Amino acid sequence: MKLLAFLLSRSRGLLVLATFAGIVSGASSSALVSVINNALTQDTFRSGKTLATFGGILVLFVTSRLASQYVLNHLNQGALLELRMRLSRRVLTSTLRQLEETGMHRLQTLLTDDIPAVSNSLSLLPTIAISAATLIGCLAYLATLSPIIFVFMIGFIIVGGLIYRLPVRLSLKYFQQSRAQSDILNKAFRSLMEGIKELKLHAPRRTAFLSQGVEVPAKELRRLMRVSSNILSTNASWTSFLFFAFLGLLLFSVTRLTDVSATTLTSCTLIILYLQQPLDLLLGSLNVLGRGNIALERLQQLDPQGWNAKENDSPSYEGTPPRFERLELRGVTHTYFRENDDTRFVLGPINLTFQRGELVFLVGGNGSGKTTFGKLLTGLYAPDAGEVWLNGERVTDANREQYRQQFTAVFSDFHLFDNLFGLDPSDRGARVREYLSRLQLDHKVRISEEGTLSTTSLSQGQRKRLALLTAYLEERSFYLFDEWAADQDPAFKEIFYNQLLPDLKAQGKTVLVISHDNRFFQVADRLLVLESGRLVDSSPAIGLELPERHRNAS
Repeated sequence: MKLLAFLLSRSRGLLVLATFAGIVSGASSSALVSVINNALTQDTFRSGKTLATFGGILVLFVTSRLASQYVLNHLNQGALLELRMRLSRRVLTSTLRQLEETGMHRLQTLLTDDIPAVSNSLSLLPTIAISAATLIGCLAYLATLSPIIFVFMIGFIIVGGLIYRLPVRLSLKYFQQSRAQSDILNKAFRSLMEGIKELKLHAPRRTAFLSQGVEVPAKELRRLMRVSSNILSTNASWTSFLFFAFLGLLLFSVTRLTDVSATTLTSCTLIILYLQQPLDLLLGSLNVLGRGNIALERLQQLDPQGWNAKENDSPSYEGTPPRFERLELRGVTHTYFRENDDTRFVLGPINLTFQRGELVFLVGGNGSGKTTFGKLLTGLYAPDAGEVWLNGERVTDANREQYRQQFTAVFSDFHLFDNLFGLDPSDRGARVREYLSRLQLDHKVRISEEGTLSTTSLSQGQRKRLALLTAYLEERSFYLFDEWAADQDPAFKEIFYNQLLPDLKAQGKTVLVISHDNRFFQVADRLLVLESGRLVDSSPAIGLELPERHRNAS
């Protein structure tokens, strides 16, 4: 079982200790039944010795049970922490292209559905260990009372287990199908949140999306989960029926075939009734453990061993990147399939050089590959062909993480964190206040000594200014702005193009601006024009107007 192997890989010694404590607890539970049975059948319940024995066993039962549960809970929570951190690290160390192809909705399902499923399964392990030990202890005691009834009980457990197992496997089959349906539904929920404005503005689209995009997968998920749950409910009722049918068979049939005294029969009946709870728990756990195994398999698909080694991202880089002087792209290409299309988009081949302190503008129509070029340039995408050279050294998988530390970027679909993670604002207090004032945000946002932003609930233009603040504080050599000024008012566009960009250049920063604001092209050292993935114009002259064929895109 994958769950058990997973726990064994975390701490074999603690698992053995917890198992031993569970066995002691189960044996103690069986011993309590024996003491109670003897006290009733031999009329010794008034004896001080019987009371002391009962009390001692009871203390041993409770302490060993708690020890088993505490150790296994420690293991379970540690394993869950590792799963969460491993998934987070896997996301961070996977290439951007891998994550885009996997789909953020699938990652969301892993976090919201699969990890809780593993958690539910692991949380059952203490109960399973104690129930199994109790079952074994009680069966051993039953064997001493009546070997014949013990054999009948073993036969019942085997037959009942086989009967129970088949429907569980069918239920898990439906559950596995429901996992794929959950991915579809989570994708629909993401569309619901991200497309809320468009849906509110278009009633027919809203109605169609709700009925086709949400209701259809939701109903299918309901059907699969309902069938799976109904199978389990039927199975549980059938198992209860078999259990009491066995008791009836024992009382009304077996006693006619064997010479069993009334006292022994009463004792055996007491033990069998006591076994109902651990048996129900053990059988009921099969489905939960099966679901946990399915969830763990899905999680392990994102484990480093589950990915092609060639596609693995480079390791984390903690050092200081070398001083940026020159960046060269030599015949670089990148190919991918367009969304909802069977055609391939090819960016490149691109031959291009950036020097320290340059201010470069990149223009092109929609779908020309500007953002893809930005991701390729910053190392978020690895080139399919060609080479990237930084300061005379070729960029490879081994040093790509180091290469990325040269860049800071504000993409059009940027994310704004509510904390300046990785930056120490206490060392930058004066600069933070200066930048907030310069970006006209000092009356809107405050930043605590711990780096927490007082709010991110701002207009899109103001949010971009906050993202620009973070970019300033990162102090990188190469700045990339992807349509940054698209959401700014005319006054702040003037500030951005005529003050902020020239200031970055004066500091020796290299800046690439993806923009359609042809009124400000005169501030650039170079103007690059991208069309259908190809650089069609690259001139060192200052003050170029946007070429006639691209003016409609501005």
